[in-house]
Amino acid sequence: MKTIALYKSLRNFFAFLVVVLSTTTFAQAQVLSTPQVSDETNLVIATEAQSKYDEAAALVVNDPEHARELFRESAAKFQRIVDSGISNGELFFNLGNALVQSDDLGRAIGAYLEAQRLLPGDTRIETNLAHARSLVATRATSTAGNEPLDRVAALWKVVGFPTRVWAAFISWTLVWSIIVVGILCGWKTRVPWRPMLMSVSAICIGISLTVGVDALRQQINPLGVLVKDQVVVRKGNGEGFAPAFTEPLTRGAEFTMIEMRPGWYRIRLADGQSGWVKTSDAQVAGEFARASE
Repeated sequence: MKTIALYKSLRNFFAFLVVVLSTTTFAQAQVLSTPQVSDETNLVIATEAQSKYDEAAALVVNDPEHARELFRESAAKFQRIVDSGISNGELFFNLGNALVQSDDLGRAIGAYLEAQRLLPGDTRIETNLAHARSLVATRATSTAGNEPLDRVAALWKVVGFPTRVWAAFISWTLVWSIIVVGILCGWKTRVPWRPMLMSVSAICIGISLTVGVDALRQQINPLGVLVKDQVVVRKGNGEGFAPAFTEPLTRGAEFTMIEMRPGWYRIRLADGQSGWVKTSDAQVAGEFARASE
């Protein structure tokens, strides 16, 4: 009987380990993704986009107008790759960099928000996003931190997302290792099995919850940004509704999307005001990144 019980325990352990490894591999692919061009055409476009960007960077001081035009060409090529269906954090990061240099701050912030969603905790993205926000003339305040999940998540933001993913994996592995060793030893040695297992399990569950809440935050309250100027925010999802604010908003204004209907987003600004905007006037992290119209 003991042999059968041990076999079942080991079988369950290894089944669980496979699940954990699969989940962690997926999470790490999101965290550490690099441009994965699906075909030769996209590879050529990506090379040309980077070449244009590097050429422009060398001309910023001596010929800023020509440099800006090259940055626009670079951004257009990165956008072509996005439009083809390729989606990873590095691609959106590069697109955001080219858009910032092109003075297209609304779409630049949108690209960085998408990159941040795919590569949470990446300090390069956070730094460049903060820089882009600083260049927006008005209403550049981020909405992050205003929602309930944001306030909870602020407690552990000092530890990066990738670190917590690995910590969760290691702690789960340790929990099941203690269980297996305990079964093999018959729980009869002088080792304080129960206190040790409870302590490690508590740490494991706590870390795993932080990872889950961060992922849930992106699904419940995705962040977005206006990509056009003079955007009229309305009281309902239609042109016939009155404006919600006395003044239209400018590109670069960030928001939290709280509802979506065909052709319209219901948004909440950093100051708590809300209303409806056309989907063509905005870009939301998690939605397909659209080229400017």
